[in-house]
Amino acid sequence: MNETTQKHNELMVKAATSAAFISIIVYSLVVMMPGIIINEVVEAFSLEGTDEGLMSALTSFGFMLSLFFTVMIQGRVKKAAVLIFAFALQAVMLVVCGFSPTFILFCLGCTFVGFSGGFIDTVSNSTIVDVRKKESAKYLGYLHGLFGVGSLLSPLAFIWAIRYIDWRGVHYALAVASLIVILLIFVLTRGADKKSNTTIVREHLFTKADLFAYIKVKRNIALAFAGFFCMFAMACTLVWIVRYTTLRYDAAELGALSITVYWICATVNRFFFAGFVKRAPMTFFALGGLLSAASVLIGVLSGNPVVLCALMGVFGLCSGHFIPVLVREFAIGYDGRTTFTTSFLMFVMVIARVVAPLAMAFVSTQISLTLGMMIPVAAALLAMGSGLLALKAKNPV
Repeated sequence: MNETTQKHNELMVKAATSAAFISIIVYSLVVMMPGIIINEVVEAFSLEGTDEGLMSALTSFGFMLSLFFTVMIQGRVKKAAVLIFAFALQAVMLVVCGFSPTFILFCLGCTFVGFSGGFIDTVSNSTIVDVRKKESAKYLGYLHGLFGVGSLLSPLAFIWAIRYIDWRGVHYALAVASLIVILLIFVLTRGADKKSNTTIVREHLFTKADLFAYIKVKRNIALAFAGFFCMFAMACTLVWIVRYTTLRYDAAELGALSITVYWICATVNRFFFAGFVKRAPMTFFALGGLLSAASVLIGVLSGNPVVLCALMGVFGLCSGHFIPVLVREFAIGYDGRTTFTTSFLMFVMVIARVVAPLAMAFVSTQISLTLGMMIPVAAALLAMGSGLLALKAKNPV
């Protein structure tokens, strides 16, 4: 490889990495919004029972639908074009949610916001695996660390914004942010394409054989269960913590602060522990599952909202590496098919995200708040067990 070609490749790598980083920051704000504005939406549409969990569940359902399309376009459409389309759709649907006079229209908008998010999340992660190759573990840590930055800032930012522009205005603001991302991605990728005559990654076209070959590997199935249960634990806690602290302690703002505390610690994990975790990723995944279960259990049983808030930080510190580890582990041995492996992981996790808020709403409203908060404890322990099974299974490489 001559010097000119190498420089072109480096430019493409930087452009692709920057586009992924920018995308994930804005995406993190959209993902965190349902759990933070849940009280305002419940009040605005007079929701009761499981309807209270529909906003998050339908967003996740839309996310799940998008994953079928991300696999189908693997190797057919440039990833920058996919991101631009996804953010354009997200902007339109956020506006729809913002002005919705009925809950049905609002739910439709939420579904398509989730649909666009599936493309953003999958493409951002697979892009990092593609272009950063041997360094992907470190850069995935950075990518998810930036997701954490957006997530930890969003609760306080949204609570402040709601006071001035209400929950509908928050949707409009995020729509504008999505349009700005489109412009940035276009400038970054267009500038890099003009100076480069090389394609860094050429993915294989997806076939049914890819799917059947993938699910025949026992390690991949164990990883899939690990992904499902770790996301179930995180989704249950993060989506319901504001509602839980509101109903039990009349402390909605403390619940929002708990989310920020979680993401501060999860971000510390992703930025500073990535190099340490990569030495034995699945071992640390399993250990994180055990400690995550313990932190939520102690926080809930303490009966003290301040203690719960503090232990949400421990939860974040113990679980922050879950998704970066799994994205990389899913892709081992599948070069040129990272859109598929990432989509497979995201599909498994989004099923958990669909079920989790509904389960929390049902158990918490029909049985008891405390029992509802035991659901993420059990899920974290099951994630630990699945991680240990994956650790013992044969690596495909």
